[in-house]
Amino acid sequence: MRPALRSALLLALGACGRPGAQSREVVGTLTVDGKPVTVVACRPDHAVHVYVELVTASGVLRFEDAALYWNPDREALSRGPKLVCTKLDRSWGGGTRMDGSSYWRGTLDFACGAVSGSLTLDCGNITPEERGSLDDNRRKALGSGS
Repeated sequence: MRPALRSALLLALGACGRPGAQSREVVGTLTVDGKPVTVVACRPDHAVHVYVELVTASGVLRFEDAALYWNPDREALSRGPKLVCTKLDRSWGGGTRMDGSSYWRGTLDFACGAVSGSLTLDCGNITPEERGSLDDNRRKALGSGS
């Protein structure tokens, strides 16, 4: 199945409220201390590089610079400490727009002590043009594009 079609199907399933759905932008499971938590917001942003934050009632999970960070304080301005992961598989792409807003799309499959999950994210209201660019970049990175 093509990645764009797969993403569209996963988003449609999430919108239908099927088990495991987090929000319109997030599909999959996230657990903290062995308990499932719901992602209530997916916030892409940027510093040196684009990153994404997943807000839950238990805290904020941040993926930045190929690492995960956890902050149990949802209101804190810092990303929290870096998590030590025994598994961190990721495939992602993102960007920053001229107006300063960001977008992020990808998968995270991880086990980092008390925080673990398997998530598909499509955050920041990605436009068709941005989606096409992300698809092209992915093909090139996988060696199947010219």
